[in-house]
Amino acid sequence: MTDVILKVNDITKTFPGVKALDKVSFDIRAGEVHALVGENGAGKSTLMKVLAGLHRPDDGEIVYQGTPVQVSGPLDARQKGILLIHQELSLSPELSVAENIYLGAWPTNRFGVLKKRELRRNAMTALQALGCGFGPDVRVGTLSVAMQQMVEIARAEAFRANVVIFDEPTASLTDAEKDQLFHTIRGLKARGAGIVYISHK
Repeated sequence: MTDVILKVNDITKTFPGVKALDKVSFDIRAGEVHALVGENGAGKSTLMKVLAGLHRPDDGEIVYQGTPVQVSGPLDARQKGILLIHQELSLSPELSVAENIYLGAWPTNRFGVLKKRELRRNAMTALQALGCGFGPDVRVGTLSVAMQQMVEIARAEAFRANVVIFDEPTASLTDAEKDQLFHTIRGLKARGAGIVYISHK
C-alpha cells in the first residue's frame, strides 16, 4: 500500500451563516493524483485553504507524515511541504521569476544581504526540472498566465513539496497549456508527491 502523506479527520469549518465543511475526512498518498470535484460553493477550496494554513478549522485533525499538526499559515505549510497553487496567482509581477519562487525565503548572508547568485542558481534548477522555457531573471509581469502558473509550480519543485494542491488550475489555460500542466503534474506524481486537483468540471 502506498504511504499516506497527509490525512484529514472530521474537518469542520463554519463561517457566519454557513457550514462550509461538515466532518470531512480523506487522505493523500505518495504518487497519487486525488481529484476533488464538486459545484462552486461545495467547500473544496475551503478545505484546501485549511490544509494550506489560510483557514483554521473549527474542529477535526490534520495528520501530516503520521503526526498531528497545526498549520499556522501559508509559509508554515510550505515549510512543512504543503503547497497550494491558487486559481488567483499569488505572484509579485514586478519581481523576477527567481525572486517569486523563493518569496519569503530568499537566501541571505549573515548581514541580511541577498545572495543573488545562489537565488538564481536554485531557481534555475527548479525551472529546468519542470522544463520551463524561460529563465530565472525574467520579470513575472511579462509572462502569460500559463507561464506564471509554472512559476507557482516551480515553488513546489524548489521546496520539494510533498503535497501540491491545484485549485481550478485549467480555468485560464489554452488546450496546449493544459497539456503542459498535466505533463507537469505527472512529473510531480512520478517523484512521489501527492497531488490534489480541484475542479468544478
